[in-house]
Amino acid sequence: MAPQAPRAVLRCSVVIVGGGPHALAALAALVGGDGKSPVRGTVAVIDPGSHFLDAWYGRFRALEIDRLRSPAYVHPSAFEPTALVEFAIREGRTAELEAAPVAVQWMPTTDHRPEHADSSGASLLKALPSSALFRDFCASLEAELPHKWLRGTATRVARAGGGGGGGGSSFRVQYSAAGEPHELREVEAAALILATGPVGAWSIPPPFAPLLSAASSACGRVLHSEQLLTQGRGTLREEVARRSGGDGGPASVLVIGGGISAAQAALTASRAGHRVVLRSRRPLQSRPFDIAVGWLDVRHADRLRFEYLCLPPTRRLQAIRDATAGGSVPAPYLEELQRLAASPGSSLRIEVDEAVDRSVCTSTADSVQVNGEDFDLVVLCTGVAPEPLTSSALFRSVEELLGAPTVGGLPRVDSSLRWSRGEDVFVLGANAGLELGPGGGNLVGGMRGARVVSNELHVLMREGVCAPPRSGWPDRTAFANKYAALLDGREPEVDV
Repeated sequence: MAPQAPRAVLRCSVVIVGGGPHALAALAALVGGDGKSPVRGTVAVIDPGSHFLDAWYGRFRALEIDRLRSPAYVHPSAFEPTALVEFAIREGRTAELEAAPVAVQWMPTTDHRPEHADSSGASLLKALPSSALFRDFCASLEAELPHKWLRGTATRVARAGGGGGGGGSSFRVQYSAAGEPHELREVEAAALILATGPVGAWSIPPPFAPLLSAASSACGRVLHSEQLLTQGRGTLREEVARRSGGDGGPASVLVIGGGISAAQAALTASRAGHRVVLRSRRPLQSRPFDIAVGWLDVRHADRLRFEYLCLPPTRRLQAIRDATAGGSVPAPYLEELQRLAASPGSSLRIEVDEAVDRSVCTSTADSVQVNGEDFDLVVLCTGVAPEPLTSSALFRSVEELLGAPTVGGLPRVDSSLRWSRGEDVFVLGANAGLELGPGGGNLVGGMRGARVVSNELHVLMREGVCAPPRSGWPDRTAFANKYAALLDGREPEVDV
């Protein structure tokens, strides 16, 4: 059935595509109170979920992750680093802020108020919030921020009115409404913020790919962790019980992967009484956060960012890969895995197999045999292999409309996070990594990106704010490399 013609167009000041933490951070920065000027602009949000962070919470529920690995000052309230701690204090839930597993001597803010410390005097801003506390904080933030939620999938961007347009013209975003895929709707806005996650296909070790096919005799015996998230299959614990024979006895489970999802899957299956093998291509490594702690340390972050922005774009891509290469496991998870594996009569084994991609797999109706060992269930926690963003119809339409540049499949955004010079089309999250750095996809990158975009759209969104004349404006804003003024024009910085 061909899609129907779009219905009446909804008009707003800004449309945000995406419903994750970066989208919520952008909304909070745009319409949150700054105590100075009232909000005059309106914001619409397009996302397939029913509310902000819907898919994010789904991942936490599926893998039964009960705590974030980011400190409590990192969250979607971009201009208020103490907001989550203050929420915990108001709600009487400071017990859900757990001391970080690393000894850090840095503070994210100059605010040292006694109420932001625990009974020992340690800063609650450095504590790790529970998943439930973070979820409820974000829900309260969403409830107080004015916006129009449009449940659906954005598919195309065009100029308002269909003309060629130019800098400063409005955009129309076409989307298919959730539950009505053949009904197209449109939103018109002066500015567009693309806050979706990276595009990619499931990463599947080749020997296991046939076993994920519905035509395979081992159908149901191989599970990719992304299936729990995209197909609403419940928790991993429930899936193990459902797929491993259903007799209630312990099952034999093989988990493949070396990151937090693999660790959580192995722990979940082991706690449920199953026999578990956790197999990774290299030894498990522990990091307190998803990137080096220096990127979160105020004593080093500016230097690291300066060095990163001095690199040409192609080398920035490699820097991102180097900083985020391979998975990592939070220290508490790794310690528990090692303790369980070392205990007498343990039902958990941790193995390193560099030849995972060359595993020998066969199957029967009752099990999967991997390298000669029988398993009731194989869980692939191998993540998603990134693909060029232009493989997405939405991003491709923007690239074609604006002639927007890319490098290595990522948008070549400028320091204001605009994808095309003079156009109010912004990119947030990991997709803006060429400007935001290796941490662009995490919550720190979300806060930074939201502040940059809010600064750029301040005139559009706030009453009583006048735009200064654009003539003579520098290409870089105050949010760009603060050391750029020290360069003499011969360094790579002037060309990026």
